[in-house]
Amino acid sequence: MEVTRSKIVALLIAVAYMACIVTAGGDDQIEVVLKGGFALAFILALIWFPEEIGSIKGYVGRGGYINRETPGCMVSAMGWLLLVGLPLGMWFFGG
Repeated sequence: MEVTRSKIVALLIAVAYMACIVTAGGDDQIEVVLKGGFALAFILALIWFPEEIGSIKGYVGRGGYINRETPGCMVSAMGWLLLVGLPLGMWFFGG
């Protein structure tokens, strides 16, 4: 695995999100931090390991079956969409 600028930037954005999650606080802060951490870990995996995730084929549960590999660029693009696009969309459209 090669460490690229893209991966470092994604990690820095995820760390900033985690800092916001931790400082937001609330009654159930531990649960929120854990859920946010797991979500960010999944998104970072899409960006950091797109070729490995895209190469998964076969049975995926609930009757789902993947019969072709997904290009790594599409997996990485989905990670970036979730990391940056979703929060920006929520901010712009007031979600």
